[in-house]
Amino acid sequence: MRLDKIILKAFLQTFAAALLLMGISLGVVCLAFPQTMMDVTYSMGMDKASVDFALTSYERFGTVEYIKHGADTALAAKLYDEAEECLEKLIADDGFEAACAELDAANEAAGKPTGYRAYYYRQICLVKYELGKTTEAIDCAVRLMDGKFEEGNPLVAVVAAARLDGQAGQTTLSYALQQMNKLQSDGVFDGYDAEQRAYFGQVLQTLQKWTA
Repeated sequence: MRLDKIILKAFLQTFAAALLLMGISLGVVCLAFPQTMMDVTYSMGMDKASVDFALTSYERFGTVEYIKHGADTALAAKLYDEAEECLEKLIADDGFEAACAELDAANEAAGKPTGYRAYYYRQICLVKYELGKTTEAIDCAVRLMDGKFEEGNPLVAVVAAARLDGQAGQTTLSYALQQMNKLQSDGVFDGYDAEQRAYFGQVLQTLQKWTA
């Protein structure tokens, strides 16, 4: 065998072994340190991979910051399926309220807008709407309002999105109107304070106009 072929064969074997070792090492890092890979892939603009690692990290360690990262990244990248999964886990987490309160406190100190809990409530409903789960989006909004009708609530957010969709959003608007009428007939409306009742009336009147 010629010397150059022997050298080439040795080089290729060494190169293949190096690639195999790198692959094994990367696999070990991914399995052992998903939270590290979450940050690495995010910094590289690999949003889908970062969300996947965030989910893995959350499932393994249960740290609310990981699933929040997944939700925020998926929302920014318009990865709606992943955003729905992350948001549902985030909102259901026992540390959700405390995490939102901490973020609000930091923003208030910095003179920035607050209201993280309301923001994530709106986002989960809007994501469901974007996925075509229009009825579920409205039902989710009503559930998350928890007997209140505050400004910026998730129901109003979904209604606004449906209105922007024109004719395609009419079914959603009609269903939203049904649910608002139900809030009245079931007595939920009676528990609103004066400000919430006034706001409810404005939204109801607008919906009646849009669906007439």
